Amino acid sequence: MRKQILIIGSGIAGLSLALFLKKAGIECTVYESRPYKKQIGSSFRINRSGVQVLNSLGLIEKVQNNSYSADRLRIIAPKNIEAVTINLMQSNNYGERSIFIQRSDLMEILMAKAKEEEINIQYNKKMIKYTQNQDSITAVFEDGTHAVGSLLVGADGLNSVTRQQTFPMHILKYANSWALYGAASSKEIEGPLNPLLMSKDEFFYLKKNVVFYVSKSHPNSHYDISWQASGYKERKLPFQDFDGKTENQLKEDILRMIEDDWDGILPSIISSSKIIPKQIFSIDPLPSLSNNRVIIIGDAAHTINPNTGYGSSVALEDAMYLAKMLRDYNFKDAFYYFEFDRKKRIDSINGLLNSFDISRGIDFSKGFDIGVFSGAKIDPEYTIEW
Repeated sequence: MRKQILIIGSGIAGLSLALFLKKAGIECTVYESRPYKKQIGSSFRINRSGVQVLNSLGLIEKVQNNSYSADRLRIIAPKNIEAVTINLMQSNNYGERSIFIQRSDLMEILMAKAKEEEINIQYNKKMIKYTQNQDSITAVFEDGTHAVGSLLVGADGLNSVTRQQTFPMHILKYANSWALYGAASSKEIEGPLNPLLMSKDEFFYLKKNVVFYVSKSHPNSHYDISWQASGYKERKLPFQDFDGKTENQLKEDILRMIEDDWDGILPSIISSSKIIPKQIFSIDPLPSLSNNRVIIIGDAAHTINPNTGYGSSVALEDAMYLAKMLRDYNFKDAFYYFEFDRKKRIDSINGLLNSFDISRGIDFSKGFDIGVFSGAKIDPEYTIEW
């Protein structure tokens, strides 16, 4: 049976995989439970490795027109004290830089490319289970339909049905962290904006048990400023105290949290933002990433904690590398090499939180050691060649 890949999930990992499979000459169809809906607020960093994956898809010009890349990181302690400025040592070539981008902008770039490449994406197809035999695999959907292929890739995110069926003993667990994602318009923020924020700098506001990351995220769109906040919490917050709160209530809570520490631009940005709350969950490392004709990638496989800043990059790397392995080998070898070759990378990223869990912030009353940012053994020059 020739390769016909069923991809479950049309997020960053699923769409990127479909595009690379197209480059490899392998047929695929993407199945998604619901149509895409733009959501203002969610944004993330894509590290150099992830940007190079996008470059391999011929998307770097569109990415550059819809993202921001800083040259320096400024760490701000309470009372607006600048603790340190770090030169990020960025390349002059945009395709080799780390960037900050809103999730909706990257999704729209990938969807436009998928349309251009005539990738088959079927919406309202929520997979409830799969079955497989020696020759094929079948995805069964909630609407009573099914699809048959040679392989199935679970790119269905944190709450992956594919992972739940393949490894039912591995359930999501609270990762001791809450997060808020915000987006604001520089045109609507009260007071003067820091010119460094609007040029080539990004900012970390750090104190004990909470951190804010603030950056420009688009060169000219209405919502051009993004921020993320995270904090350490031993127990999950009740729904009514976090997830179920209104945007204004969340703003009041977070502004109260920082009122004695930072004034000026940070409160102004928060006050004018669209906000998305999220409690962070993860799974323990899986015993494998595949089972016969099924394999899982991206957040479905690794649940990379967003406090590492590597989740989106890992999804892009996974997509490119799996497509490359399927291009070059039979599926059993492809799955083996994918898992073997990616394991060290994933382990090093997950180990970052053991070196420094950013959600815990920094207690500046005990001094500051720049070494907290350099304890993890992550290769900054990591790349995947197509």
